[in-house]
Amino acid sequence: MRETFKKSERIHLKNDFDKVFSCGKRHVNDYFVVVYTENNLGYSRIGITIKRKFGKAHKRNKLKRYIREIYRRNKSLFPQDYDIVFLPRKKLSKIFDDLSFNDVKNIILNIAERLK
Repeated sequence: MRETFKKSERIHLKNDFDKVFSCGKRHVNDYFVVVYTENNLGYSRIGITIKRKFGKAHKRNKLKRYIREIYRRNKSLFPQDYDIVFLPRKKLSKIFDDLSFNDVKNIILNIAERLK
């Protein structure tokens, strides 16, 4: 499997986000709310929404880069044919500066395992 992150694997449109939020199932843990629903496209797509309350732009962008990279390298661990939206919680915002990439990776992969 190639480790690329194509534009088609991202959720861009408001309608797609609205569909996931209205019809999707939720998985909640201490650090993320993950909303997911089937998409019948033959591949999974991810979306990331982070509120401004999370922190300044560089902090929000760093988390987005982490999530995209974790997904890109571990696509096979995520469920196939799903739209998945990640919403970080306030608790993650408070400790994010102290977390390494591997800490965030462990949290995300734990979530991916539970989604399957």
